[in-house]
Amino acid sequence: MTMLAYEVVPLEDFSKEFGSTTELSSVSIGGQVVNVSDEFFAEAYQLLLVEPPLNLAKQYGPNGELYSGWETRRHNPTYDWWVLLCNQRILQEDILHRCTIKLGTTGIITGFDIDTTHFSGNEAPEASVDAAHEFPNEETTWEGILPKVPLGPSRRHLYKIPATGQATYVRLRIYPDGGIARFRVYGHITPVFPANPVEPFDLAHIFTGGKVVATSNDHFGSSSNLLLPGRGKDMGDGWETKRSYTKDHQDWVTIKLGAPGYLSTAVIDTIHFKGNFPESCDIRGINSQDIAPDANSDDWKMILSPVKLGPHCMHFFRLSSPCEQYTHVKVSIHPDGGIKRIRIIGTMAAKYGADVAEITTRADGKHQTTPIIVEEGWEVIED
Repeated sequence: MTMLAYEVVPLEDFSKEFGSTTELSSVSIGGQVVNVSDEFFAEAYQLLLVEPPLNLAKQYGPNGELYSGWETRRHNPTYDWWVLLCNQRILQEDILHRCTIKLGTTGIITGFDIDTTHFSGNEAPEASVDAAHEFPNEETTWEGILPKVPLGPSRRHLYKIPATGQATYVRLRIYPDGGIARFRVYGHITPVFPANPVEPFDLAHIFTGGKVVATSNDHFGSSSNLLLPGRGKDMGDGWETKRSYTKDHQDWVTIKLGAPGYLSTAVIDTIHFKGNFPESCDIRGINSQDIAPDANSDDWKMILSPVKLGPHCMHFFRLSSPCEQYTHVKVSIHPDGGIKRIRIIGTMAAKYGADVAEITTRADGKHQTTPIIVEEGWEVIED
């Protein structure tokens, strides 16, 4: 029997161990519970909620005291299990405790946060995790990636594991029963690029490998939200900085693109930010081998001069230097405020420089706006 390797990570080391990863299980990128053996006291969908678990002590429903998390009934003779899909669209078929799932994205798993906050006396005593990648059927074998580990009451449990192969879904088991507040799977998304190498797409999108690598301020909302799919539901899933009272202040975020590219269009979305949107923004680009280039380096080149922003709307801007290759962009907002999403539209640079230059430059030398792939709810504004 193969022994599974894992490492217990102290809570204070979370940023060091998981700061460069993506929460593959998050509902914000399509993570979804697709099957569960039992959820008598608390429904399993709550495991994936972005917000921390609420304290619902002394609040009761038809089945008993309420909890923010997943809780099964008592006295289970075997174990309870739960299946998670890290994806947007699924086809589900239940066959003997299994689900058939069609995935739109995959990832490599490197760790977990199994959180029992507010579960004390009814927490699951132990848990394990399995994963699979191939299309499941009756013959599918789950691969164990985290062995049975002990859980304590009302605390977060961080586990780091060796990087797995590409995984499309995972199965969380608890022994023998009980509750877990949140379950977060960390790792690295496998980027998805257009089949046509000269087709424009969003190089900053989380599904194409885009990643926020530095920011000046995340006081009210995380800058990593800027790259999520869709337009979100409220200000809470955007990026918002604290108020500034210093003359000429600016906040900024550095985004590492999913691939080096030639950039044509930027989309700055301020939806839901009505009285706290930035007055203006600008964008700089750089071609760097560093994960997070120095934000103050002289090598950054202006590709969008300062432009005004408005409340609760999507802004489309044409970028300069479309024939130059960039690996990162730095978006600066003046003086502060909130943005919901940033899209950086362009084409992949690798091996296709001549083709890209040809389709992005007119005979008169002026930049041509190329067609862009839009998400639901986008409005394309033509000159």
